[in-house]
This record gives sequence, structure tokens and C-alpha cells, in this order.
Amino acid sequence: MLGSFDVTLGTCNITPTAPRLRQILALLVVQSGRTVTLSELIDEMWGDDPPVSAQSTLQTYIYKLRKSLEASGLESSEVLRTRPNGYALQVPDDCIDLRLFDRAVAEGRRILPEAPDKALGHLKEGLELWRGPALTDVSTGEVLAAHTARLHADHLSALELKIEADLKLGNHRTVVPELTSLSTAHPLHEGFHSLLMHALHCSGRRSEALQVYNRLRRDLVEELGLEPSPLLQRAQQAILSGEPQLGAGSPLEAPAQQPRAAIAVKREPAPVRPGQLPPDPGPLVGRDSLTESAIRAAGGAESADENVGVLLLNGMPGVGKSALAARIAHAVRDRFTGGQLYVDLRGSRSRPTSPDEALTGFLRAAGIPEPYPQSLDEKSSLFRSWGAERNMLLLLDDAQTHSQVNPLLLGGTHSFTIITSRVNLYNLPNAETFEINSLDPPESFQLLAKIVGGKRAEAERDSVELIAEMCGHLPLALRCAGARLAALQGVPIRRFAESLYRGNRPLDQLQSADVSIRDRYLATYDRLGSRERAVLRLLTLLRQREFTAATLIGLLGCTEAVAESALSTLVEHHFLRTVPSPDGETVYSFHELIRAFCRERMESELSAPPARESLADAS
Repeated sequence: MLGSFDVTLGTCNITPTAPRLRQILALLVVQSGRTVTLSELIDEMWGDDPPVSAQSTLQTYIYKLRKSLEASGLESSEVLRTRPNGYALQVPDDCIDLRLFDRAVAEGRRILPEAPDKALGHLKEGLELWRGPALTDVSTGEVLAAHTARLHADHLSALELKIEADLKLGNHRTVVPELTSLSTAHPLHEGFHSLLMHALHCSGRRSEALQVYNRLRRDLVEELGLEPSPLLQRAQQAILSGEPQLGAGSPLEAPAQQPRAAIAVKREPAPVRPGQLPPDPGPLVGRDSLTESAIRAAGGAESADENVGVLLLNGMPGVGKSALAARIAHAVRDRFTGGQLYVDLRGSRSRPTSPDEALTGFLRAAGIPEPYPQSLDEKSSLFRSWGAERNMLLLLDDAQTHSQVNPLLLGGTHSFTIITSRVNLYNLPNAETFEINSLDPPESFQLLAKIVGGKRAEAERDSVELIAEMCGHLPLALRCAGARLAALQGVPIRRFAESLYRGNRPLDQLQSADVSIRDRYLATYDRLGSRERAVLRLLTLLRQREFTAATLIGLLGCTEAVAESALSTLVEHHFLRTVPSPDGETVYSFHELIRAFCRERMESELSAPPARESLADAS
């Protein structure tokens, strides 16, 4: 992975020659051991404009990849395993140079403060694995490009650590040539310039160290309109005041006390501290345990996992992801002293917010003056440079794809990002995913009683429980029903429950002036392929509430691969859900309201070409 893409078995090179197969295999390897979803593979190969036949074409590529592996003597079913919603490559970590690099760097980073000599050995061992830019001969789409960008950043970080270890061992003069080359190749990289200033200063080349600072400052101002970071400014002042070293420990550490010369420098304006979070919804019914777990992941407790940088809240429309995200954000906001940024990415709308639009809003909130760079990459780099040393909290609501999210993520270790999405954005870096489900019956009753009044709800408890069941215990639907009941104070709850139960179009009852359950489903439904929409409509003809892939095959006469692919996509987009089965077979079911929605779509689309024929063709 760390250079040209090479797959070897013993002394034989078994790398696929077809560009698409190389691309798919590279994505599977970079995430080896984890499931790469069908949607992620489609995003990688076709971006935001996949063809209608994307899934069947992808299955053809997977088939060819299996044949390529089998031709090399491998058991493809053991190496490349099929999952309910994608594929997973099973390769030992010791057989992947990327994993060996990560392991060596992690160990070097861990022991650097106490044993820089041993850390230097580990870091050199990891860096020697690099043979050039990562995946230099592989065509990359948006998903794989994000991984290669991370690998590039990890490579630069490892170089910084290696040089830092050298400096801790007193090798100031020997690293100057390497640092000079790196700072020239990366003219806006503050880390390399900081290390070069340190090495030159400690080598008695004080004037050259100041020239490095002046050159970097000029480039930053001309290219990005930014001043060097406070750390670099303090380093410059330490050199001007003649301090023997720039810091007592790591060359990247600030001096324990700012020198007097720095105090005389003009004071910079107070940094902008944006506060954009939506209103705090307060405690949410049935979400206490989930909220506590998410707060721990966000660093709100001593037991927090320091490696978690992204919290993904995933679930079907109307399950309460946005409200829960706002609750979590407000619970931990005091920990993020750099401020909070929020954007509605509108992934469920007809026109999602582009990452360029979101970045423009973030840069304005940060107080960075216009004009901004034109390209998305440069604008994202400017945002990351601004947020690199800040302790920021980001809330990205209603995300749709990796390409929409990746440019908005800060690269530092001080910030935290909360993302909500109807689609599981697998394999975001340093992410922990929470699946948000519907409430249970007692919680649903509690929510309705909170809206319509406790005494009124208890007086007609059976009717309230029936309404909760018809709403599928979905928080948004329960709130719509509760609002309707609250407006009909003189009407028995039983009457509304009967109209909801006996009506042909229950979604008509679950909407208000500004909220429509039907519209929430329709936005996601319209993004499905024609095959998946046809499957949904026809599945509503089944009398049983639970079914298997074999049921779909019998109903439609399609192949097993087509059935499993369609069902996996529908589960991923939360139109279907899986339920436990004693025999281990995957069993699927509808949510109550989604079943009602799909029946509506079937009735309104009867004039469309028969779905059975299109599925047979696809198989």
C-alpha cells in the first residue's frame, strides 16, 4: 500500500491488472477486517452519479476479483467474505505494510517522551516501509482518495516524530538537511518549519532560524491570509531573546514561561469563539443511557476513549438523531473552549448542502476574512489550519455521503465531531457509531403522556398504546400524533386511535404545518435505485411481517445475489430492518410507517413498468 499497489503470494506477484479490480481490492485492503458496504464501493467507483446498473456491475467486479484470487491458489471465500451489506477482506495485519507502519509509529509515539533512542528505531522501521506516495498507481474515487490523504498526513506526522526523536537525542546538525528539504517541499507546513528553526538555533545558526520564520510568515500571509501560529511566534521571540533552546522538552512544546521579549510584541485580537449549536432540547424520553454513552465517547467523562474523534448517530428518518445530537453537544460544550460550529447538510433534501457551502460558513464564523480559496481542497486546508490547535466541537447534521463530510473534519486531536446520518458512513477516521432505534412501548406512552397530559393519557391508556403501536414507536411520529391530540382537547383519544388504525393512509394523520413523515421517507426513497424501489413496493403484498431473502426470490424469481444485494441496500437506508433468528438466517421486517409509505407508493406507481421484469433482467 505504501507506494505502488503490490499484492504478492510467496514470490509471485498476484496484483490484478484491471484498473477497476485494483481499485476495489485497494479499498478492501485499506479497510481489511472491516465490512466495506455496497454503497461505499459504489461511491468509490461512480461518486454521486452511479449508473442504474451500479450494483449488478459491482457484483460482476467482485466475481472477477474472486476468480483472480482463486487463479492464484487462494480460497476466495475465506479471503474475501460476503457480509449482509457488503464485503470484508480477511488478511493478517502482519501481511500489510500499512498495518506494520501504523504499529511501529504508534509504539514510537508512545515511548518517545521516556526513551527517544528506542522510539527513533521504531519510527525509522515504519518509515522504511514507504516506497513512494501511497497507492501511487491506483485510480482513486472519493472514498479511497480520503484514505490516501490520511496516509499522506500520517507519513508526514511520522517524519515529524522521527526528527523530534533525533532532536531529543541532540542530533541537531544531522537533521538540518532533511528538514530543509521537507520545509521546501511543504512550504506551509508549520511543524517542519518549527523543527527546522529549533535545529538551526541549537546548532548556532540563529540568523538562519529567523530567516526560516520570516519565509514561512510571508508564504502564509500571501497564500492564506494567516499569521503563524502562537507557538511559532513564541519560538521566534525565544530566538530573538537569545534563549539557549526553544523549550525544555519536545521541540514542539512551548516554553514553560513566555520570554519578556514576547510580551512587548503587539497584542493580537482575542480569537473568535463561534457558538452555533442549535437549541438544547433538554432531557429526551428513553435516551438517557444512550446519551450517557455518547457523552463518554465525546470525552465528557474520565473514562472517555481518547482515540474517538467522531461520533456518528445513525438511524431511520424521524428516530430523533438531530435532537439527540443537540442534547449531547450541549452536554459536552463546556469542554470545547475553542467554540462550536454547526451545519445542516440537508442530506435528506432535494438539494443537499455542498461541502464548499458548509466550509464558507465555517470560515466566516471563524472570523477569517474573505476572499477564500476557490478550490474545495484549498478551502478545506485553510479551515484545518485554523482549527489545528483549537479545541473545537463540530455538529454536522443530516449527512449524506463521505464526500460531503470529509472536507469538514478537522485534523487535530483536540476537536470532536458529531455527525447524524440516515446512511451509515462506515469507516470514518477515529469514529464510534451509535445506532438510534425507536422507543420501546413504555417510553412511547411516556412521550405521548408528556404532550397530551398525564391524566388524559392514563384515562385512555389502551388507546394511547394503540396510537404508539401505529406510530411504530417513532419519536417524530409520536410527537405529530401528540400535537394532533393536544389540539383536539374535546375529542376522545379513542376516536383518533380508531381513525389511525382503520384508515388506509395513516401518514395523513401524522403531519403538521412544518413536519411531514411522508416527506422524510420520500426524500430517501427517491435516491434508491429503480430495483430497490420495485422490491419495496412488491414486498408490501406479503401478508407476513417478517421474511427472508428466499421469500423475495420466490416472489420475484430473481437470483440470490440480486435479492441479497437489494435487501442489504434497503437495510442500509433503513427501509427494512433485520430481526434476530434462532437458526442464524437473516430475517427482515418493515417498520410500521415505512410499510404504510411503501403501500402508498405502490398504489401511486401502478402505471410504472412491472418491477418483476426489471428485476429479472438485472439478475
